Amino acid sequence: MKVYRSRSPVRITFGGGGTDIYPYDKDYGGICLGATINKYVYATLNIRDDKKINIYSWDYKKQQNFNDRDEVSYNGEIDLLKAVINKMDPEYGFNLFIRSDISTNSGLGLSAAASVSTIGLFNHLRKKDRLTDHQIAELAFLVEEEELRNLGGRQDQYASVFGGINLFEFYGGNKVLINPTKAKQDYILELQKNLLIFYTGQRTKFSGDILRELKKQGSFIDDNKIKQLDEIKEIALEMNHCLREGYLKKFGELIKTSWETKKKFNPKVTNDKIDDLVNIALENGAIGGRLMGAGGGGHLLFYCNSNKEQIIKQKLEEKGAKSIDFSFDFKGLQTWEIEE
Repeated sequence: MKVYRSRSPVRITFGGGGTDIYPYDKDYGGICLGATINKYVYATLNIRDDKKINIYSWDYKKQQNFNDRDEVSYNGEIDLLKAVINKMDPEYGFNLFIRSDISTNSGLGLSAAASVSTIGLFNHLRKKDRLTDHQIAELAFLVEEEELRNLGGRQDQYASVFGGINLFEFYGGNKVLINPTKAKQDYILELQKNLLIFYTGQRTKFSGDILRELKKQGSFIDDNKIKQLDEIKEIALEMNHCLREGYLKKFGELIKTSWETKKKFNPKVTNDKIDDLVNIALENGAIGGRLMGAGGGGHLLFYCNSNKEQIIKQKLEEKGAKSIDFSFDFKGLQTWEIEE
């Protein structure tokens, strides 16, 4: 029996998060600098002889079964996968299995990676009219925005599809430019060696809910907030320059500056637990640190002074944070097939 598989990586954001969100991206142009890491969402597809559709999500411990494509409807359980099915509209029955390497509500773009991995799987089976990488990323965004009304930006989807370390430019809609950061391998290795990621626990709110609150407050049209987003964008551009030129200590300092600016833009992005962990890391050799994603929990990222990583790791693990081993992923979405 032929089995079809896919995997797509999650991302870490160094700077620029929030500037990829409408209407800022359309009115002013957004910039995000980030990288994908070797933590993946895996999807597996078995084609059935009938029209039945069975969906299994290991992460949510959920299963949904349908007699045919017309029965697939939203009910609040693994709706993201059902939204992809509705968009891709396969004409065959199948069993779909999906799992990820990280916890849900992580701040690392897990839902985007899940959408990308599933779209990539169905796209792999297409005989004609296959989607391009750009189209896969855009469709993964539209699945959440149009089908599920989950607000967000586009950086997660494009990062997961293309992989690597990139500077993304957003100009509204699907006008997205992907610029790989052309840094020397020595700089990339040094960057990876001095970065630490810690899991602090699940966020209490979904990113879409957090962004919905910000939009209700007018955070993306208020003049003062716009200035803060402008600053976040400029910091991301400077970070990209530092990475390309090997100014890695300055790069770490800009992570700290970006986090401070993000907290001004949305004070609710942090809490006492997160602030405590960041301060402990800074006191023990971290140059800069920040929370990933929309805020409230998930993963922290730190750039450390050389050979201080183990000290920081020990101190934060004593406080209950979990260190995550990782390396950069430069492949992005991958699909394959095997005989079982």
